[in-house]
Amino acid sequence: MSRGTVTSAGAAQDRKSLEDAVQYMKGVGPARAIDLRRLGIENVNDLLTHFPRTYYDRRQLASIGSLQLGVEATFVGRVLSVTQRSPFRRRSTMVVAALQDDSGIVQVVWFNQPYLGKSLKAGRELLISGRLGIYRGQRQVVNPEYEFTAEDDEGGHAAARIVPVYRLTNGVSQRYLRGLIARTLENYAALVPETLPSSLLGPKTPPRVAALRGMHFPGDEHEFDAALARMKLEELFYMQLALSLSRRDRQAKRVRYRVASGFDLERRFLEGLPFPLTRAQVKVLSEIHEDLARDRSMNRLLQGDVGSGKTLVAGATLLAAVESGFQGVMMVPTEILAVQHFRTLVPHMERLGVRMSLLIGSLKPADKKGVHAGLRDGSIQMVVGTHALIQSDVRFKHLAIAVIDEQHRFGVRQRAALVEGDPHMLVMTATPIPRTLALTAYADLDLSVIDEMPPGRAAIKTRVVPPEKRDAMYSYIRDKQAQGEQAYLLYPLIEDSEKQEVETVESAHEELSKGALKGVPMAMLHGRMTMTEKDEVMAAFRAGVVRVLIATTVVEVGVHVPQATIMAIHQADRFGLSQLHQLSGRVGRGGQEGFCFLLAGDNATPEATERLEVLVREADGFRIAEEDLRLRGPGEFLGTRQHGVPAFKVANPLHDRALVERANDAVKALMEKDPGLAGSDGKRCRAHLRAVLGDAEGTTIS
Repeated sequence: MSRGTVTSAGAAQDRKSLEDAVQYMKGVGPARAIDLRRLGIENVNDLLTHFPRTYYDRRQLASIGSLQLGVEATFVGRVLSVTQRSPFRRRSTMVVAALQDDSGIVQVVWFNQPYLGKSLKAGRELLISGRLGIYRGQRQVVNPEYEFTAEDDEGGHAAARIVPVYRLTNGVSQRYLRGLIARTLENYAALVPETLPSSLLGPKTPPRVAALRGMHFPGDEHEFDAALARMKLEELFYMQLALSLSRRDRQAKRVRYRVASGFDLERRFLEGLPFPLTRAQVKVLSEIHEDLARDRSMNRLLQGDVGSGKTLVAGATLLAAVESGFQGVMMVPTEILAVQHFRTLVPHMERLGVRMSLLIGSLKPADKKGVHAGLRDGSIQMVVGTHALIQSDVRFKHLAIAVIDEQHRFGVRQRAALVEGDPHMLVMTATPIPRTLALTAYADLDLSVIDEMPPGRAAIKTRVVPPEKRDAMYSYIRDKQAQGEQAYLLYPLIEDSEKQEVETVESAHEELSKGALKGVPMAMLHGRMTMTEKDEVMAAFRAGVVRVLIATTVVEVGVHVPQATIMAIHQADRFGLSQLHQLSGRVGRGGQEGFCFLLAGDNATPEATERLEVLVREADGFRIAEEDLRLRGPGEFLGTRQHGVPAFKVANPLHDRALVERANDAVKALMEKDPGLAGSDGKRCRAHLRAVLGDAEGTTIS
């Protein structure tokens, strides 16, 4: 495979740009183009930036006999035998292959990949990359990366080189994708432009075309490291530049409805509470007051752990709009959360003479019509709702302040529809975002943090429950509910699925009601129930009629039942640490000690189970988020939030702090020197933003 830098004149003349559709490239065609589109590959640039997810180092293949416990290694073995069985439940599958080379034999195990039972035939040769473990005295490698050596594009494992391993889809093999990318790199090399400003280029930063080669087919570690650092720097720089342009454009706009408030309604609201605000809440309100006093729109991100009092801060903020004669809105992702916020705030608003309404999809048509009319004529001063707030028939007379709770759960267009007209905006999240990531990915927003819990919140003790202690856990729950305490039992899915081996709400309810929790008042709660059904279940749970609630993560936000002291999360290895931490915050809210039990799935790896121990050691949401990001990367925090910002493919702001600083400095220098992006560097950056976003300065980060 050639990685030369020379591109034939004929090849270059036949092509226009990196925007050429892959469909018309040699070896693709309409059918294969559809397959590639599932990988997000539609043009040449998409193909060249479809980076490998890992690599096989065939320069140093290990022998089976030399494999060391817990050490990542790549080796080749010939299949001796294959068995397939269902060890746990009838829908679970386990494929076990015995692989041999001249030095020994090792067992390789794959869970829930039944198709391997048909393709793994005795005599076939596999390239395996994974870690050796021991199970019941047997040396084995569990769920490794694998590849049939006959699929390799250069004659099997004999080619001693670093081999890219790509994310695939049906119809696209490793061999095919490697060959297509290699040919494209050679044919389009002369058309790959430099994208970084001159201040970031230097002897340690390879040109973009060299970096692309180094990402796909590195000759050694040094070439790969330089290429990876270069591509990370590019991603971080353009994220910062896009956010800087967005912030600049927003700051140039004057707020439509000036909130010149004396905060008298806020003062009366807070005086009517049965408890004082924490110092952190007071500090955040002060920061919001400063924002509202300006003639530009507030755009503030409020972080606070579960139960830290964000809802009260939001209610106080919305009163500033009402006091100035305008309207305020709070949009939340679920009807349960909307109802919870409404019930929390409406008694206080009625006391202050503020007309507040609820707008959710399950309202009766006549009730919706009345709310719509009140929003149009301004008689409804404050509203809490869900996606129902952004329907085409919803119109505000003069919306001055918008609060978006758990904002990462909304799509870009949904948020944009709510904040049309540039009202003051406060976005809130209970998912702690480490400061490094917040200042990188949310640089267009001002940051506030409630880092203090109200008094009276009991500590929550977290325990990982091994399979042999499940019965003891259920006995504990039975005893506690008999004493008047209540429990949540959480599961990932609603109903049985043949594709995923997970415990579900329906099967768990049936099994427990006949077994470990027989006779205990239980109920189910999940997203497919109607709002009336959910209300009835939650009313029974709040009243203590239902002692154990078997639910999906619909209870993740907004459910407040002070008597609930136990949270048992099944298949906990399928959740992120931050989400588990947020779920645990649903208990211990009434002053009693809370317990969160984490039960890993039957097929959970030792690494996944060990990851859960972080929650046993740590109670601070921000430290947990740091560890979550370290283990899983920033995708979950950034994926649904970013709009008008290049996506991260290789960069991780939490890990790449030095590159974050370097990118930040370069963006600041460029914007100070050339705010209009009219110079040579500015034009280069403008062109790349247009290429990846479509419109460099028309983007708005919402």
